[in-house]
Formats: sequence, C-alpha cells, structure tokens
Amino acid sequence: MHIDLNNLNMLKEIIGDELVDILNIFLETAPDNIAQLKEAVAVKDINKVQSLSHNIKGSSANIGANQLSILGAELEQQAKNNDTEAFTDSMNKIIIEAKSVESALKSYIQTF
Repeated sequence: MHIDLNNLNMLKEIIGDELVDILNIFLETAPDNIAQLKEAVAVKDINKVQSLSHNIKGSSANIGANQLSILGAELEQQAKNNDTEAFTDSMNKIIIEAKSVESALKSYIQTF
C-alpha cells in the first residue's frame, strides 16, 4: 500500500475537511520537489540532495506515504555518507513510488 489509510483516516477525524487541502498541497508541491531532487542527483549536488530528500521524507511521513518517506530517508543517508553512486537507483525508486502515492492520494480525496 502506497499510503497508510489508517493514518489518513486518523488525520481526517482530527482535522476534518482541511485534510483535503493538506493533501492537495502535497500533490501540488511534490512533483516540483522531486524534479529539483532529480536535477540535484544528476549533478551529484550532495547538499541539495540531502536537503530535498529530507523534505520528501518528512512531508511523505506526515501524510502516511510511508514507503516514499523511507526512500527519502535512504537517499538522505546516502548523501550524508557521500554515496553518490547509489543516488540514481534511489532516485528511480522515489519517482516510481511518488507516482503511486499521487494516484492513491487522488483516489482517497475522491472519498471525501
């Protein structure tokens, strides 16, 4: 599962319809963050990779996209370790998972 429905349903109980706004903000900002991350990976900008992957890790965790958060954490750690050889593989996994999360969130939003 690409999103934790229990997490989202708990958030829905706590904040109600505002959750839709939060999810829409994630859907609007995530593609740009991932595009910037992809560029940073391509040029092996370690500081930017670390910062952007940290952001993806956190924002994904906040909305229950746990696997995307884990992948962001892995890339962040690779940057901390200067393991630029692993960047491309991790980036490809993030891109694939982000597309799945986007689809799952759009479906979830339609249930409101």
